[in-house]
Amino acid sequence: MGSTGSGRFTDYQGFSGNNPKQGGESSENKCEKAFRTELEDVDTSEFYNSQGRLPDVNTEVIIEFNGHRIVATINGEEIGNLPTKYNYLRKCMNEYTYSGIVSNTSSNPINSIIINVSPDA
Repeated sequence: MGSTGSGRFTDYQGFSGNNPKQGGESSENKCEKAFRTELEDVDTSEFYNSQGRLPDVNTEVIIEFNGHRIVATINGEEIGNLPTKYNYLRKCMNEYTYSGIVSNTSSNPINSIIINVSPDA
């Protein structure tokens, strides 16, 4: 299995070549988009270690940067890490704040938390 593309820089967004139809910036602002994601490292989170349980569904979460990772918190206590595909939020956090809710939890087969997040107006 291989990747697709021509092998040129024009395959990548952000490339500003002479041909405007090749590459270039997307006009879409990812910072303004809501998303739903499953958190990572739930079992080792501050919340799970101190409470011994998963948070309740519909509990409000705040998205923060802890100096290393983008994390979801409840009352300042980390409940899990966002997947690294959301690392772009670190830059967005210069202008936006993010909050949401716990939309689903499961302890079978492993502890998992799904959150819905949106930028605050």
